[in-house]
Amino acid sequence: MEKIKSLKTSKSACIKGLNCIEEEDKETVITVGNFDGVHLGHRSLLQRVKERAKEKGLKSLVLSFYPHPIRVLSPSQAPCELTDLYERAELIIQEGIEDVVFIKFDKNFATLGAEEFIREVIVQRLRCKHLVVGYDWRFGYRREGEIELAREMGKELGFEVEEIQPFRINGHVVSSTLIRRLLHMGRLEEASLYLGRNYSIKRRVIKGDGRGSSLGFPTANLENTENLCLKEGVYAVRVEDSFIGVANYGRRPTFDGSKKVLEVHILDFEGDLREKYIKVEFLKFLREEKKFGSIQDLIKQIEEDISRVRSLFR
Repeated sequence: MEKIKSLKTSKSACIKGLNCIEEEDKETVITVGNFDGVHLGHRSLLQRVKERAKEKGLKSLVLSFYPHPIRVLSPSQAPCELTDLYERAELIIQEGIEDVVFIKFDKNFATLGAEEFIREVIVQRLRCKHLVVGYDWRFGYRREGEIELAREMGKELGFEVEEIQPFRINGHVVSSTLIRRLLHMGRLEEASLYLGRNYSIKRRVIKGDGRGSSLGFPTANLENTENLCLKEGVYAVRVEDSFIGVANYGRRPTFDGSKKVLEVHILDFEGDLREKYIKVEFLKFLREEKKFGSIQDLIKQIEEDISRVRSLFR
């Protein structure tokens, strides 16, 4: 997608597979952040960017980083991922933002100082005239830069800074951290409240080990799902907005699995989905994953899961 780009800087190369740019072609209104999940708090920020861009006749732009900075700087403390790069960008574009620009975050880019970040990235390369940021925004090496520094530099370099206060629902500040925690507990309905939609992912279907088919329940196995924020267990799902299904997320203990995978049995579907990207929407947590004493016990439980999902959508 032309709207999804990667920015080359003095400290970082472009992300492979994305349209590589060295600077923007128009002056911009920008917001900066990770935007994992693109929840209602993010969306209020994006709405303000869009409004300011329209008022000023400028391009609306989101600057983000990939991978998540914590994954590079402190891998053991890195959070699970609500959205991958493409899911995130697609959700941001759906909000009406014109360009989504990613910087490849690595240890070299992490050494870029706060003032350098403003001068080189925000002003010189992205041609920012209006910067919209959250109340807790920090930037630059060791997060040394604060909003007040950006304001001072804006006066010198010709851009305005607008600070947005936290977005709250029922007294809770809406955050990616809160949503990750709710998903880890299987509390999908509450997570949906803060996301503004049901939680979903869109990933490529890859070749599995064929075990589902051998049991009589063929599954679509999705790529790159080991680091999802979901509680391990069985879910009622909607696939491609059209089909219902039963999904299992976990290590498949009956077969002594070690790696977390997402497998989706789509009800009343025939066809080959391999290599296609499919959207899976998580509607209800049904039960925890468990190890069965026999294959027959597992088959009986799967039949019960399918019956329960059908009853939910009658």
